[in-house]
Amino acid sequence: MKNLMIIICSLGLLIAGSTNAAVHYVPTDYPDIQTAIDAAVDGDTVAVTPGTYFGSGNHNISFKGKAITVQSTNPDDPQVVNTTVIDCQGSSSTRAFIFQSGETSDAKLVGLTITGGNNFLGGGIYCYNNSSPTISNCVITDNSAVFGGAVAIGNSGSEPTISACTIKANTASVGGGAIYCIGSSPTIESCIIAGNFAPRGGAIYSQNVGNPVIANCTISANAATVFAGGIYCYASNNLDISNCILWDNTAASASEMLVGNGGAPAFVSISYCDIQGLTAGIVVNSGSTVNWGQGNIDLDPMFVSSGQIDPLTKVYTEGDYHLLDDSPCIDAGAPVFLEDADQTDTDIDGDPRLSGAGVDIGADEVVTAETIEAIVKVTPKTLNLTSNGNWITCTVALGDNYDIGDVVLDSIKLNDELEPVRAQIDEAEQKLLIKFDREETQDMLSNVESPALMTVSGKLADGMDFEGDDTIKLVTSKGKK
Repeated sequence: MKNLMIIICSLGLLIAGSTNAAVHYVPTDYPDIQTAIDAAVDGDTVAVTPGTYFGSGNHNISFKGKAITVQSTNPDDPQVVNTTVIDCQGSSSTRAFIFQSGETSDAKLVGLTITGGNNFLGGGIYCYNNSSPTISNCVITDNSAVFGGAVAIGNSGSEPTISACTIKANTASVGGGAIYCIGSSPTIESCIIAGNFAPRGGAIYSQNVGNPVIANCTISANAATVFAGGIYCYASNNLDISNCILWDNTAASASEMLVGNGGAPAFVSISYCDIQGLTAGIVVNSGSTVNWGQGNIDLDPMFVSSGQIDPLTKVYTEGDYHLLDDSPCIDAGAPVFLEDADQTDTDIDGDPRLSGAGVDIGADEVVTAETIEAIVKVTPKTLNLTSNGNWITCTVALGDNYDIGDVVLDSIKLNDELEPVRAQIDEAEQKLLIKFDREETQDMLSNVESPALMTVSGKLADGMDFEGDDTIKLVTSKGKK
C-alpha cells in the first residue's frame, strides 16, 4: 500500500500543473472505469490502480468524445502496466474500449493491459466515426475478432496514433490478427507486433482508401494460413513503411507482405527496413506497386531471442525483440528521422531514439551507455617485476553523482584481464578498496613498456560501466625496464 500511495502522489503532482485538471482514481473514487470517465471533463485524468478490471463499466468503455487521459498509475513502469488489466473475459460482443464520438489526439489511452476481448471488429479496441485517439504504452494481448484481433480502425476520418505498444497473441478469423484498417490512416510507431494470427494478414490487414504509416515497428512471428503473414495491403490503400523489421512471419504465400489482390491497385513505400527475403518475401499483384526506397536490408536482425507461433494451434512462444549489440539494424535507420517532427523521439522502452551514430531499425533503440570516468590510484607507484610481494592495491572513486555501494564487485577487472582477490566497499569514504595478486599482475606486465597503464573497470547494479586508469613505473633488478 505504501508503494501504491507513492505512485498516486507522484501522479497527482505531475497532473497538478494542468489548470483545473482533476484526477479520478479507480477504484478509490469510482467503482469502474466508465463511471470515472462519465464524471471527467476535458483535461482530466482517470488513473486506474493496479488490479484486474472486468464486468459492467470495465468493458465496451467509451470516452464519449472527451479530451481526457485514461491511464495506469505509472505507464512508464512495465510492472504497473502488466498488472493493470482490463479483462473482457472472452465474452461475446465485448471489447475494452470503443472510440466513436470524434475523439481527437487529446483523448489518450496510456499504460494499460487489454485482454480477453471478442468482437466482430476490434477485439481489444475499435476506432471509427472520425475518431483519432492516442494509444500508447499499452499491452494488447489474447483478444479475438473477425477483423482486427487487437485493434480495428474504420472510416476515412479516423487517424489514431498507436505508439510504444506491444500487440501480441491476438487472433482474427478473417483478417488482421493484430490490426485491421479499412479506409483509415493510423500512425503505428515503435510497436512490437508479434505472435498474432489470421488467415489473411497475420499482423496487419489494411484496405480501401487511406494513408497508414508504420514506422520503427518490429513485426515478427505472426502467421497467416492463406497469405501475408506480416502485412496485407490492397484496394487503393497507400501504405508507408519505414525503419521497420519484418522477420520470421509465415504464410502459405507472401510470408512478409502481400500488396494488392484484386480491386483497385495498392501502393506501398518501403525505406530503411529489414525485411526477410526482401522481394522474395513480398508478393506484388498486377497493377499494384511497391516503391523500394533507400536503406532496405535483408539481414538477421539478431533479436535477443526470437518468438514462434504455431499456425495450427495459434500458440505463441514469446520472444525478446531487443537487439543484440552486433545487430545490423543498429544505426541503420533513416538518417533524417529526427528531422521529421511527426516521429516520436523515444523507442518502445522510452529510451531516446537517437542513442548512437544513427537511428536503429525496429521498435528497440540500443542505448549506448555512458561510461563513468572513475578516479583510480594504484600502489606501489614503482613495481619491481622481479621482487616478491602479496598485493597490488587500488582505490577507486566514482564522484558525487554515483553511490560506490552500487558497484557489482564481481564485475571488476584490471586491464580487462585480472580479477581482484579482494574488493571492499567503503561507504563512508565512497571508495572501493581493491587488491590484485602481485605475481599475476607482474606476469601480465612482463612484456609491457614502462610506464604501464593500469585500467580498472566494472559495472554498477543498473548496468552502467565505469572505468579509470593510473600509471606505474616498471623496473627489474637490473634497473629501469
